[in-house]
Amino acid sequence: MKKLLFLLTILFAQNKILLDQVSAIVDNKIVLLSDVVLATNALAVQQNINPSINQSAYKKLLNESLESMIEQQVIIKMAEQDSVEVLEKDIDRALDKQIENLINQAGNKENAERMLGKKISDFKRNYRDDIKGKLLSEKYTQQLTSNISVNRKDVEDFYKTYKDSLPILPTLYDTRHLLIEFSVSDDSNLKALNKIQSIREEILVKNNFEDMAKQFSNDPGSKENGGMLGTASRGTFVKEFEQAAFTLDLNILSEPIKTEFGYHLIYVLDRSGEKVTLKHILIRPEISEADKKNTYLKAVELEKQIKNKSDFLRLVNEFSDDDQSRSNGGFLGKIDIKQYGIKELAEGIQKLEINKASTPIQTEFGYHILWVDSKSEGGIITIEKNWTQLEEFALNKKKSEWYNEWINDIKNNFYIKRNPLNYPQ
Repeated sequence: MKKLLFLLTILFAQNKILLDQVSAIVDNKIVLLSDVVLATNALAVQQNINPSINQSAYKKLLNESLESMIEQQVIIKMAEQDSVEVLEKDIDRALDKQIENLINQAGNKENAERMLGKKISDFKRNYRDDIKGKLLSEKYTQQLTSNISVNRKDVEDFYKTYKDSLPILPTLYDTRHLLIEFSVSDDSNLKALNKIQSIREEILVKNNFEDMAKQFSNDPGSKENGGMLGTASRGTFVKEFEQAAFTLDLNILSEPIKTEFGYHLIYVLDRSGEKVTLKHILIRPEISEADKKNTYLKAVELEKQIKNKSDFLRLVNEFSDDDQSRSNGGFLGKIDIKQYGIKELAEGIQKLEINKASTPIQTEFGYHILWVDSKSEGGIITIEKNWTQLEEFALNKKKSEWYNEWINDIKNNFYIKRNPLNYPQ
């Protein structure tokens, strides 16, 4: 592991001169090599690929990342035409999950940062557009392929063709949840507002923005750099923050700006077209023990109302704060508890009786009430025991074949230019 970290650090040192090259153009959008390298190294971390030892595998990842980003740009344009959107909250959660997976794969945060060649906070900002593109692509292609189905012969043919190469299945739990996020009280919000107003007043008198950011900001990614966020493109930040960033006068300290993360003081250093250079101070309202208790009591009252699955689904629809899963009955997917990133939920799933609601389980997001529809035992795949999984495999293959044909056809409607990739040697 140490050797891999060292080699990846060298890799990024050698590659700095390449990071502003244009790798591709899709109509009026460009794909930068820096973004391709960022996505590729995230994949390299996940797949444990050492680019110095296995250059061919790294080059393959690089080309796959570029093509994926080209396809994302195409699909984003198609999705925009059909008014398909994703929520900022969903982007944040997907990004947090991606970062959590990278840290788990690398062993710890410091290893992940060395492998990526940048701080997690910088990676999060730079990778946000890619995650947004992935979510849009998934949502749009799910809509396109929703009518594709398979019959019994399709499944049997799939099994005959691939049975010798099918994986050993893990035990999977079809899991739903109802999330009650921690709600910050008016008192906690007021304390945060008063604190940031006090910080603003001192900055206006002493002109000490950087010192105050280092001392008080709750943004760990920019805190040590005096609140500096660097240069970012439009679409990087949440709505309220971005609106302020692109309308404030230069070199003027903003009034407190409220977003879902808390209260910000924003100082815009430069703005050119769709890019802005700025720094900020974030004060998050503290979630008090009273806030946590109130959230817990709300979750307990909901759990008491659940006598069956119909009750659970109704309460999810009415009360769950997880926008992404609420419309789907709180469905989290088929969970492999050995791989699931949220430890508290994995432990809760393992202990939970099928078709029974859990007591509220606390995570960093709030309190969850879990429901497990069914449990699929793992092992060697057979057509007698694993028909549902084989049907899903066959369906995914059919959808993938349809998508590949569709995307290759659609790309012909766009101007696409690919430049040679100068990948690290």
